[in-house]
Amino acid sequence: MREVTNNQFNEIRSTLTANEHATKQVPISAIKLTDHSFATNQIEIGGQPVKVSQGFFLRLASMLKMNASLTREFMKNDNGKVAAAMMNALNEYRRTAGGKDVLVIANPETREVIDICDPKRYRRLTNESLFDMTERIMNEHPSLTIETIDLSPNGGTAMINFLNSEEVGFPGAGKDEFFKFGFSIVQTSKDTIVETYNQRLVCANGLRVSLGSGAIGGNNAINFEEKFRLGGTEADDIRTFLNRVDAMKNAGFVPGGFSSAIQSAISTKASLAEVESAMMLAQRKVREEDPQFKKNFIDTLGRNYFDGHRDTMARLAQKGMDPYKLNDKQKSFIKTGQSVWDVVNSLTYLGSNNSGIELDSKHELKAEAGYLFAKGTGAGFDLQFAQYAQL
Repeated sequence: MREVTNNQFNEIRSTLTANEHATKQVPISAIKLTDHSFATNQIEIGGQPVKVSQGFFLRLASMLKMNASLTREFMKNDNGKVAAAMMNALNEYRRTAGGKDVLVIANPETREVIDICDPKRYRRLTNESLFDMTERIMNEHPSLTIETIDLSPNGGTAMINFLNSEEVGFPGAGKDEFFKFGFSIVQTSKDTIVETYNQRLVCANGLRVSLGSGAIGGNNAINFEEKFRLGGTEADDIRTFLNRVDAMKNAGFVPGGFSSAIQSAISTKASLAEVESAMMLAQRKVREEDPQFKKNFIDTLGRNYFDGHRDTMARLAQKGMDPYKLNDKQKSFIKTGQSVWDVVNSLTYLGSNNSGIELDSKHELKAEAGYLFAKGTGAGFDLQFAQYAQL
């Protein structure tokens, strides 16, 4: 059973506190792009050059109400001058129409602006306050432990994962299938968020999943919100935030839709699209400089964790089809030998354990597993309602 020690907690706390994001409120009209902004990842704020992350331009486009798809197309085709001119023109229009202030958010370590938002949209605790609140939660709920603290490579996101000590079994999933439930506090560049979190005890896999909010799966006794944001940084906002954690605790942290979701995930075959999406995400996370070693690791991931993809591609080829010419929609109709639960388990294992392959951003694998798992309570897995095709 994993658990963050006091020394690890304090070490991570010191690191994140020292690298707290810097924020500054400026008029949006003070932001200007040059002809070379997209090539150099540099803008001007009040006439001064400022480095920005690649993702900054899409966030600025959104603030200016510029079409995101059009912005991506300009960036992909190296039409930076055109995009810069359009953004500057839109910015000038906003200024004449009564432009507002924006909050720019910078990473002090890289000295880059990584985000931009409406100051009213910034509802995030400082990292120091986040850890203060974490200690308060631990003091008020002694049955909770901190299982892991996940950090993104660029320091933009931190996730503190709590687990309740009570084990919950789901007999339909197997006699050894016991889980511990809890929640994650997710710290982004501009939000502090809570999401439900659980751990499969048979292999200590962590899964971050939100199945919705309110009464779920017909279980009206469990009606806590499974994902919510901090409403502000005042004392009353934090108390409201903690009261919601109390409501989750009173329900044992078990989402009402979890039992039915796990049954659907076990009994439904994963589509080729679902397996391929999960496999490619894991393969993109391989951290290895040597090209041959990297290829070997990528092949190992496919072979050991997503074998349904390889077997299905071979089956299609034997039937005279070219599987590489299929689009995502077509792949979503094709059954593999893996269940959805197999794919979820592969993602959570790789995101939670040492597989022998160095992977970046392992928390993203757990989050992706949660998104896939949660499909069962929403629109459904790709093949969950395949029987309707016969009607």
